[in-house]
Amino acid sequence: MKRYIIILIISVLAFGCESYLDEVPSKSSNLPLETIEQLDALLGNYYYFYQDKSRTAVLCTEDWETSDELYNGFHGSTFNSMEIIQNSTWDVEHTPYDGKSTLWGGEYNKIFYANMVLYYLDDVSGSDEEKAELRAEANLIKAYSYWLLANTFCLPYNDQNKNELGLTLKSSVSFEESTARFTLEETYVEIESCLNEALKAENTITEDGKFRPWRGSISAARAFAARYYLSIGDYAKALNYANAALNDYSELFDYNTEMEFYESSVVVNDQRITIYYPETYRNTTADILSHKEFYYSRVSYLAYKWYVPSRKLMDLYDQQSDLRYKYNFVEDYSYTLDNTGISYPGVIHQGSYNIPSGPTTSEMILVKAEALARTGNWQEAMNTLEQLRVKRIDANAYLPLAANSQEEAVKLIIKERRIERPFVFTWYDYRRYNNNEVTYDDVDLSRTFYPYNSSTVLDGEEQIEYKLEKGDRRWARPIPNTEIESSNGVIQQNTY
Repeated sequence: MKRYIIILIISVLAFGCESYLDEVPSKSSNLPLETIEQLDALLGNYYYFYQDKSRTAVLCTEDWETSDELYNGFHGSTFNSMEIIQNSTWDVEHTPYDGKSTLWGGEYNKIFYANMVLYYLDDVSGSDEEKAELRAEANLIKAYSYWLLANTFCLPYNDQNKNELGLTLKSSVSFEESTARFTLEETYVEIESCLNEALKAENTITEDGKFRPWRGSISAARAFAARYYLSIGDYAKALNYANAALNDYSELFDYNTEMEFYESSVVVNDQRITIYYPETYRNTTADILSHKEFYYSRVSYLAYKWYVPSRKLMDLYDQQSDLRYKYNFVEDYSYTLDNTGISYPGVIHQGSYNIPSGPTTSEMILVKAEALARTGNWQEAMNTLEQLRVKRIDANAYLPLAANSQEEAVKLIIKERRIERPFVFTWYDYRRYNNNEVTYDDVDLSRTFYPYNSSTVLDGEEQIEYKLEKGDRRWARPIPNTEIESSNGVIQQNTY
């Protein structure tokens, strides 16, 4: 039985279909699995792992703009699809039936591949050292995917919520294994258990002189550990692992010397308009995976091709001196998608679809700074923050930030996190801010927009205010109803 790998599952993942929680394989789709090289090739196939398709992270904060201005300016376009509007107003009535949500199934497919490697590892040829490295990498994949899922579909982790519904936890490749959800506490115990196994890795981010952040390594595990412990408020461990990751590798992308514009154009009302993209817009998949700040190559992927920045987000930047605004906010980008609409910017990093979401050196500096500030070393935290800002602010206009108190330092750092990685950090950060040891960073979300029903925006009616406040159960987003139906109701939907 353990001599066969199910190729059908590979095809399922490659075409982005159902998750292995409910897909039944065919006996005719078996291939012998006998060597460590085959397992290594499985984990080395970046296509299976490198994209995080979380629409929640993109749409559910005020980084994203949902407004009457844009709705009326692009009436009838894909931008105004109901699933975008429903997600960005924190709907839970209609979003479970959105058939385009793929995060749950996609991340469980990654977990399946990791479990596949762990299941066969003892039976294939190969040295103990090689097997230990693949075991650590498989556990890193599981820890990472479980963390994304828990921070999307479960309530925030705190003492009050520990007995709330967590995730389905999969430890085998058996389709008979239960899909019932464990508690949130059991889910976090599993994440930390997988993380501890990942931290046993000994291979580095560079192998035989080649930078390989798309593969698991001790540096990747340390960087993810820093993210994980920051997310649960263990600042001492977050600081320890951020320092360890930075000691392993600390290269930063310098916007002053390493960024240029790529020019293109579009015709609007018989007038040719030049669009200025960052040079990274033309990055190939190989360029994306080897982005020099990565510890672990993961990107946020949005199929709509347009990360729509809110006015509130854009106002956070010093638009004259912050080179992240200069290069990553592309003016008139809306014309590239609909040249009959209005002019509106788009956020561009690596092509139209991708924003780096995996742990990076810039994130480790931010983790280190925040952990220092929250534990009282706020002056040192501000010095740490400048190690990043000096690479992001125009050298001719650079001035260091100053804080006069711990609270002020923390607020400056969390603002820097938001403008460094919009559409990536913000959702996860807001969840932890609302459940940590202080209240001055708490977040309530709101936006004003038209009412709607399951299929239509009622734009002839008066606009209403949509809210997502601290303590609201909608911080746990609905699990796709297809997953619940496929489990014959064993997977429980969140209650609201």
